[in-house]
Amino acid sequence: MTNEELEKKLGNVTVLDVREPAEYAFNRIPGAVSIPLGELEERLGELNPDDDIHVVCRTGTRSDLACQLLAEKGFKNVKNVKPGMSGWSGPTEMDFQI
Repeated sequence: MTNEELEKKLGNVTVLDVREPAEYAFNRIPGAVSIPLGELEERLGELNPDDDIHVVCRTGTRSDLACQLLAEKGFKNVKNVKPGMSGWSGPTEMDFQI
């Protein structure tokens, strides 16, 4: 899935951000759920396996690994968003102002 396709679906899907906490705090898609890739398997219970889940990272590599893990664990509607935050031009938010 492309960034542009995701931007059109915002508000109707779960956006899962698998980047590290500092990356997420600095710049993220509004409403995105933060679960770093290294914590994903132990935190699967925070996600609904029946939801449409669109996974983002910086470039699409970590999100691809996350999609594979989710699919293996029975998540049915998972999409990898490429190129991810490195090419995101849609709305963003951050935890602090520079």
